[in-house]
Amino acid sequence: MLKTIVLFIFTSLTATLLVCIVSTQIVLADVQSFGLSIPAAVRLDATIKDILGLAPALYLLISIGFFIGFILAKYAHQFMGGNRTAWYIASGCTTFPLTMYLIQYIMGLTIIASTRTPLGLFLTTCCCIFSAWLFAFLTSRTKNQLITQGNQNDK
Repeated sequence: MLKTIVLFIFTSLTATLLVCIVSTQIVLADVQSFGLSIPAAVRLDATIKDILGLAPALYLLISIGFFIGFILAKYAHQFMGGNRTAWYIASGCTTFPLTMYLIQYIMGLTIIASTRTPLGLFLTTCCCIFSAWLFAFLTSRTKNQLITQGNQNDK
């Protein structure tokens, strides 16, 4: 149980960092499309500042979405069957866009500028898909290791 919690925190942090990095680069690409030159040092500085400023709130949103989505994925796999990893990937694919749409609908604003475009929403969702896959992969390895250890203890 503790390993699962640690892996959940780790993969939520991974998603948060990836979304922050991708979002910053999308916004900087938009600025660059106006003909402005953005050196690598400015890109790095902007990315670090975005991580420091955006990550706490974004982590909260992503972790709540993952928490609900991963519970649904676990029970969907348990009761409906199918590929466990696919359920978690579907969870990662849906929780972030749904969270963004709910915030936009309820509050009337988009809190992450990069998600205003379909490409930006797609790329940030890919970050969450990767993190959900990582969670499924790491937790399945943990379960397989526990089963293997249990079988060895039975001998």
